[in-house]
Amino acid sequence: MSEVATIGNKLPVNIILPAITSLLGFTFAAVLLARFAKQKRLYYLVWTLGLLWYSLAAGSEAVGAIQGWTPALYKLWYITGAIGVAAYLGAGTIYLHRDQPFGSLTVVCFLVGSIPPLAGRHVAIGLVGLASATVLTIVLSLKPKWFPHAVFTLLLLTSLLAAGAVANARIDPSLLPNAEQVVTGQAFDPETRALTPPFNITGAAVLILGAVLSAVTFWRTRALPTRVASNVLIAVGAFIPSLSSGLTRFGITSVFFLGELLGLLFILAGFLLSGSPTPPPSRPDPTASAGPS
Repeated sequence: MSEVATIGNKLPVNIILPAITSLLGFTFAAVLLARFAKQKRLYYLVWTLGLLWYSLAAGSEAVGAIQGWTPALYKLWYITGAIGVAAYLGAGTIYLHRDQPFGSLTVVCFLVGSIPPLAGRHVAIGLVGLASATVLTIVLSLKPKWFPHAVFTLLLLTSLLAAGAVANARIDPSLLPNAEQVVTGQAFDPETRALTPPFNITGAAVLILGAVLSAVTFWRTRALPTRVASNVLIAVGAFIPSLSSGLTRFGITSVFFLGELLGLLFILAGFLLSGSPTPPPSRPDPTASAGPS
């Protein structure tokens, strides 16, 4: 793994930027929780959990850069960042889009997220994903109003199971990052690393589809412009850290922590915009001619 840059010669990027990201995340998690308490909109509560995982993961990176990585800290980073963030942000978007067609797309996302573990012969993990998709299909057919709750319930159960597996997993101490390296999941065994695609792929796909569906709806009806912008910002915010993380595989580590911070800022902008009042549809001018004279 490559070493990260420093600001000047004194302030390492891998301490300052994750620390800022973590503090901002915790602050806005409190803001979203207050919004939930006031407005009782469940997507605020689920997004609050996503922000908490985001903040804990970034905070773990800052602590690891300061004092070095321990197995416990490494597992905390993996549970919150590699498993929790995208999945819970996506679940919040499902509460925002409560219509049945979007529920059908969500089931497809679950199926797609099951492909990598099955392809890697991690059959048990893949079968859990397929079983989840089956349960959600039944709920969507019989009780579509319960669908977001079913998704969230399954997410809680499976993420708890995944967290337990990570907590009990063995770590290769020689592969733990040092204080100057960007953290990855390479210290875990392949079975543990196979836990992440069903959460990350499914969550990211839901976020992207939410943005696309909102944009298409707006293009057709010119309705809910704030929802379009909100979903697009959240989707972009989730994509930026994925891109900066993916670049580390090619030895490009200088933008990793900046990507986390920028991603959080986009996500926060989307969250805040989602609570903006939607302007009423414009009424036609009664003095205007209804047709040719």
